Amino acid sequence: MKSILIVFAKTPLLGNVKTRLANKLGTIKALWVYKQLLKKTKIAIQSIQQNVVVYYSGDSTDFFDQLFLNYEKHPQEGIDLGERMTNAISTEFKKGFDQIIIIGTDMWDLNKGIIEKAFKALNNSDIIIGPASDGGYYLLGIKKMIPDIFQNKKWGSKTVLKETLKDLKNYKVTFLEEKNDVDLLEDLKKHPNLLNKLKQHFNEK
Repeated sequence: MKSILIVFAKTPLLGNVKTRLANKLGTIKALWVYKQLLKKTKIAIQSIQQNVVVYYSGDSTDFFDQLFLNYEKHPQEGIDLGERMTNAISTEFKKGFDQIIIIGTDMWDLNKGIIEKAFKALNNSDIIIGPASDGGYYLLGIKKMIPDIFQNKKWGSKTVLKETLKDLKNYKVTFLEEKNDVDLLEDLKKHPNLLNKLKQHFNEK
């Protein structure tokens, strides 16, 4: 099997990332949190055996280029998240990959073990899903293109996973453990080590 991990990321620009978190913390702190999530993602992927490609949304800033220096990078193409994922996954299938996992850069709990477990499980399943506690998913593994799962979804809503599973009734789906993305202040509070790092960086008690 020829496998690849797709990383979907936004370039870290002030006021353009973690906007819901910024509503509570401000844009500077939200940007700092997002940069920590990017760094955590890099740590998780840097020693996996599979190929890795980064698809980015926004300008490819110096920080972004330096962080993912050793990986092939491409701009995301499409109107919404579903179309952008469709285009990225289709591109990698056309290159000859037959196992594809796609992740974002919003999860503080991400680690190498989760990714390796997903690839291993994909050997015996049609689809691998890492469900997110907000009703979406933080990881999707796939062995052939299934266009329906990327269409007619309200991305960023609580219904994404539920609606996706309706399109997968005829497929063998394996679930990873549920995790949560860091999108809201409530999410950040669930990760005391990240929250404490934030406070220390900005000299807060």
